[in-house]
Amino acid sequence: MRDQRRAQQLSFPIFAGVRRSPDPRTAHPLYTRPLAGFARPVQSSHRRPTHPVMTLDYSRFYARYHPDDPAHRNGLRLLHRRMLGPLLPLERDAPVLDVGCGRGYALQDLAELGYRNLQGVETDANQAAFARNQQLDVVHAESTETFLATRSGTYAVVLLMDVLEHVPRPAQPGFLRAIAASMRPGGRLICTVPNAASSIASYWLHNDYTHQTSFTTDSLSGLLEQCGFAEPRCTAIEFTLRPRYLFWLPTPRTVAWWLRCLVRMRQRAVYVAELGWKRGRETILTPNLLAVADKAG
Repeated sequence: MRDQRRAQQLSFPIFAGVRRSPDPRTAHPLYTRPLAGFARPVQSSHRRPTHPVMTLDYSRFYARYHPDDPAHRNGLRLLHRRMLGPLLPLERDAPVLDVGCGRGYALQDLAELGYRNLQGVETDANQAAFARNQQLDVVHAESTETFLATRSGTYAVVLLMDVLEHVPRPAQPGFLRAIAASMRPGGRLICTVPNAASSIASYWLHNDYTHQTSFTTDSLSGLLEQCGFAEPRCTAIEFTLRPRYLFWLPTPRTVAWWLRCLVRMRQRAVYVAELGWKRGRETILTPNLLAVADKAG
């Protein structure tokens, strides 16, 4: 019994005589990575169970929220014009890349604005095929980083819309650095991500099975600054605007708008109470964030 108690004591001299239960991370039979100050545990003969790798056809999920019908396409077209139009270069021959372009809707809408040098890259084979059927220059790539490595210093604008949240957190810095390397000096990144400060942040994060994370303005700006981009600017994205006419009448659209105003008033009060007046007022509450950043140096 005495030997067992001694085995539970830490080996540091400063902690001599202090009894402590074994660290659960080092005591677990499958744990193999040593903690600083702890001896490497003996590896158990038990093996981790193996499971078949699950592959997903993401195009089926994507079609739920972006059906190829005239009403939805018209709404996306208006959103892209309102969101992207003021951020794009005046030069219509500027090379533009849409990373994770999906079915190519944004590329179609930019083409309608007169941009001629457009390209997309997509890791989902079905969505890439759909975009190519629309006569778009879209490449299906197993690895976006490998694709970008062959196009160093090529693009004036890179779109990264609703993509970064699908990348596992440890891979995000390398992914963004690969994008920065593919851009011309002074090139512009336009990025949209789920907003962790939104009132529906949890739903927005978990609604898509492949989402890995969401962002605040600080976490997104800090990540971009570490990955080759200068002075990121985060703004709100409103999917729907206030009804222009008769917005006081109780139609489904106006009721939704007024309810959103009430919910955001409450959310604003929470952030002011918790973060202070200045920071609480500046917190963006929309479901998505839009970040614009130019390639550094």
